[in-house]
Amino acid sequence: MWVNLLVILLQFLSGSIMYSYIIARIMKVDLSQVRDGNPGASNLWRALGWKYGVLALLLDYLKGVFPLAIFISLGIVKDNLIIALSALSGVMGHAFSPMLGFKGGKAVAVSFGAWSVLTKWEAPTILGTVFTIFTLIKPKGTTVGEDAYRVFLGYIFLLPYVLYKIFLSGFKDLHLLLFYIGNFAIILYKHYKDLWGYFRERESNKL
Repeated sequence: MWVNLLVILLQFLSGSIMYSYIIARIMKVDLSQVRDGNPGASNLWRALGWKYGVLALLLDYLKGVFPLAIFISLGIVKDNLIIALSALSGVMGHAFSPMLGFKGGKAVAVSFGAWSVLTKWEAPTILGTVFTIFTLIKPKGTTVGEDAYRVFLGYIFLLPYVLYKIFLSGFKDLHLLLFYIGNFAIILYKHYKDLWGYFRERESNKL
């Protein structure tokens, strides 16, 4: 039991390291003054360019993977429920980082990492495909609201896959649904203001 709790805690601490914030501080950039003020990789990209943005995205992705993937490969963690809770704790660490007074980023890249641990390439491919299609539709850039809507759509399209995996496993992979619900709840919480603004803008444009 204590080992499981330690793994969950370590994954939370890994997720709570705000690489974009650290890089921005080193480069003397205040991310709170960039676009929507989110201390994440997308704003770092806008502030310092694609090289720093890609670096931050990669680091955020990896903290969703490690150290959980190591504990799994070593056989320290075998229970699917603990794996799902550990993956979720990493996402929570990013979204509610103690480094920033329990305020954090929007938890998209770290979620990709967590889903990679749970499903290898499958779930990240679904999310990435939706994001790519949306980007191709809006090649000249998106608003904060459109970014939130893109993430929202990605998770809507991800649900059938999760349910299919559970059915295919004979309902042994229910931990995927647990993680999906927790992950989507965090994503919605971190994006709801932007989503609300997006839907309100669409309604006003119809009038």
